[in-house]
Amino acid sequence: MKDYLYAIITGRTRGVIPSLLIGLLTPLSYLYAAVVTMRGWFYDCGFLKQQKLPCAVISVGNIVAGGTGKTPTVIWIARYLRNEGYQVGVLLRGYQREGHRSVTIVSDGKRILAPVTASGDEARMIAHRLPGVPVVVGNDRYAAGLEAVQLWGHTDGVLILDDGFQRRQLARELDIVTIDSTNPFGTGRLLPAGTLRESKGGLKRADILMLTRTDLAVESTNLDRLAHRKQIIESCHQPMRLYRLSSDEKFSLEVLKGQCLLAVCGIGNPEAFVGTLSQYKPKSVELLAFPDHHRYSATDFSDVVTKAREIGAAIVVTTEKDAEKLASLAGRTGNWDLDSVPFLVLGIELKITTNLDALKDRLKQIITEPQSGLKAFKD
Repeated sequence: MKDYLYAIITGRTRGVIPSLLIGLLTPLSYLYAAVVTMRGWFYDCGFLKQQKLPCAVISVGNIVAGGTGKTPTVIWIARYLRNEGYQVGVLLRGYQREGHRSVTIVSDGKRILAPVTASGDEARMIAHRLPGVPVVVGNDRYAAGLEAVQLWGHTDGVLILDDGFQRRQLARELDIVTIDSTNPFGTGRLLPAGTLRESKGGLKRADILMLTRTDLAVESTNLDRLAHRKQIIESCHQPMRLYRLSSDEKFSLEVLKGQCLLAVCGIGNPEAFVGTLSQYKPKSVELLAFPDHHRYSATDFSDVVTKAREIGAAIVVTTEKDAEKLASLAGRTGNWDLDSVPFLVLGIELKITTNLDALKDRLKQIITEPQSGLKAFKD
């Protein structure tokens, strides 16, 4: 039922019944909007207090549910600051993980401590991509932040809050909002009848607007009215590696050229994944999309195998976010390589295409402000 509703509100399932359900959900969207507006007003007026961690906090969030490029942005910022010599940690909710009410240390910066079932797919991927950076998940971001600070043993660091724009309980020094240029405002309707987590007016709270996937956008994103005095950074998702599922075997991205591909993913914007693959001029790309953060079952994997055979796929490609869940499932089902069809993982990196120096300066400004108490450290 959850997957069906997700397909309806994202517009992937259309028809009379979906239209009726959207109509029924619309009054709830108005109620949701009222609650969000009132809650924001309470924070703005100081009736609801923010908790302050003993270090600087940078929030990366969005106003559209899923698929705007938050995680690549978090990884880029964390890696840049880490390379500049600052202690960095990442805080996440750990969506759809087991034991979701607890605080879990996914990585202490030295080794990964939690399986994907206990960390969630995004946290596990971030931990893999950011060696040396602690990653902690928990619904209570303040408690998770304190855990990260304890791992450092001092407060001279900066924590990056993944998906934190609406999590206003935790104070932050900088708010970065990612906007997918291929679908800037989702369906245009608020939850639960649409994909907007709050109205466009919420962007007034942001300090930086990060436009992602600008290379795939059909037309430019007009933010003139919403971006008053906001710093706008443009970026794209650049494919950097292609490797076999659950293996270190690497492939050139050129192997995708002229091939019939099956794209398998459970992300917020699967069409953008197809767009990225299409840049390498395959013969065709067929999409098999699952809901964002999907927990794959043996039946799902069987569907992948069946679909690959039906379309005569030469290569099955998935995302790094989906890779570990699919690899575990492939090993259990015994369908390791889909009967000689390679199952590959496409790894991407965020590439800043405009105002790179301005972004770096802003990050350093936040870190070097006296009130944050941050200092560069030496390993």
